[in-house]
Amino acid sequence: MIHKTVAILLCITTTLNLLAQNNPTTNSEFKPTITFRAMMQARFESSLTDSIDVASGKISSSAVRDNFRLRRAELRSDIKLNDHWSGVIRVQIPELKVSPASITTGRTLELAYFQYEYNDKFGIRGGHMRMPYELDELTYADELRMIDRGTTNKLFAGNSLVSYQPGLMVYGTFMKNKTPLSYYAGIFNASDRSLPYDVNSGKNVIGRLEFTPVKGLRLAGNVEYVAVIKNNNGASYGGDVSYIRDITQKLNLTLEGEYIAAPNVNQFNAATDSLKTLNNFPMTGYFGQALLKIKSNSKWSRIFEAGGKYEHTDPLTNVSGNLSQAFHTITGEIGFDFLTNNMARLQLNVIRTIYEQQSLTQTNNTFFVTQMQLKIGG
Repeated sequence: MIHKTVAILLCITTTLNLLAQNNPTTNSEFKPTITFRAMMQARFESSLTDSIDVASGKISSSAVRDNFRLRRAELRSDIKLNDHWSGVIRVQIPELKVSPASITTGRTLELAYFQYEYNDKFGIRGGHMRMPYELDELTYADELRMIDRGTTNKLFAGNSLVSYQPGLMVYGTFMKNKTPLSYYAGIFNASDRSLPYDVNSGKNVIGRLEFTPVKGLRLAGNVEYVAVIKNNNGASYGGDVSYIRDITQKLNLTLEGEYIAAPNVNQFNAATDSLKTLNNFPMTGYFGQALLKIKSNSKWSRIFEAGGKYEHTDPLTNVSGNLSQAFHTITGEIGFDFLTNNMARLQLNVIRTIYEQQSLTQTNNTFFVTQMQLKIGG
């Protein structure tokens, strides 16, 4: 199957290259440049629910309810050799909290890839990169509407369906100056987040299309072939919409939503039934979020922001004989941008989680999280 997949990708690459022959970038002179960026996010987290541990979100007799944490400290270098060849290296210094927690090697590496761009319509990227899948995952950490990516994203990342992986991808944009249509097609290891090698023989194949019919509105669709074991594989699919526009000179509105479905690889692997099939372990998630930014002439704050997010996450959907594992997450957000381009940003979130079936280890809970972000280099 993998050999067929590689052959298909090569055919796609050749076809898109032929379609993109017009208007190539003409300046191929060797002019190397390198730029550096850095970002830090520090936060305070507090569980507002008795006996809920702030780190795990679960009931504990010795729950730690308050926590200071360095959420992220990253260094990035962008390398450009000419108008065609470039690359990126980015490392995350503190280890990120991810699930499952069984693999720890290599999580500091997030980006390490080269790319060749023939023109706007065709480029190829290889190495360790962000997989082109899932709206929250495709939003950079310094631009997240809420403090964190959502619970559905965490579930999908924990099942190796999104996040940072080694692989090969082709991409491009048609009608860039009118109604942009962008495509992404790639093949990836589908291992744990940021692991620089594969832990199984399977490879996941991803396709994504993005279309902007009018300025500010982007419609997108995703599909992913999920390879687990021979003759027992599945598929993930989803769609998302993003609307970002200036309402007035001082008001900017962001509206976004997504639905996504996939097989739960972890629960499939844990099942002991010899006749199990991947399609019998479905999981789903959807969310809607809004963020209003108000520009200010204040000397101490350039932008005030307020918003909210509702998310429904179901790790095992519509399976007969099983109690519901679904839960709902409601997030309220206010924030302040002290400098332009999120160079200095303070966010405050209240996060309420409601389970459809509570248990001895998890119950409805409320968290308060505040985060300070500083960055340089764009």
